[in-house]
Amino acid sequence: MSATGKQAGFTLIEMLVTLAVAGLIAGIAFPRVQGGMTGMEFRMGAGQVAEGLRTARAEAIRTGEPVSLALEGRALVIGNIAPQELPASVSVTAGQDKPVTFYPDGTAEPALYRITSRGAGGTVRERRITVFGSTGHIAESGR
Repeated sequence: MSATGKQAGFTLIEMLVTLAVAGLIAGIAFPRVQGGMTGMEFRMGAGQVAEGLRTARAEAIRTGEPVSLALEGRALVIGNIAPQELPASVSVTAGQDKPVTFYPDGTAEPALYRITSRGAGGTVRERRITVFGSTGHIAESGR
């Protein structure tokens, strides 16, 4: 004890004010962090689809055999390669009823994939990936 009889430390009011300020900061920051995570998952999912298409094309050219990419549930299936699970917040729809097939000369069956994700506040992100049949070129558009 000091000469005045008081101990060093925080008062209850100081602790409550500190906790209130920390709670306010967390309440403001959490939605932004959550929105950033959804955006990151969207970019990752769109990248997985585009990379999967490029991998299927490269495999067809490398092996000299046709290679298909199919959507099965929440996974991409590329030829004999193990399925790749897509992020849960990402939805992928194909503009065609069958898998896209790439051929050894680099060409493919035309295909369109639409990747969407609904973020915080109802914002919708969308990216389209197009496979051009005559060249096998893969183009991405959207945000």
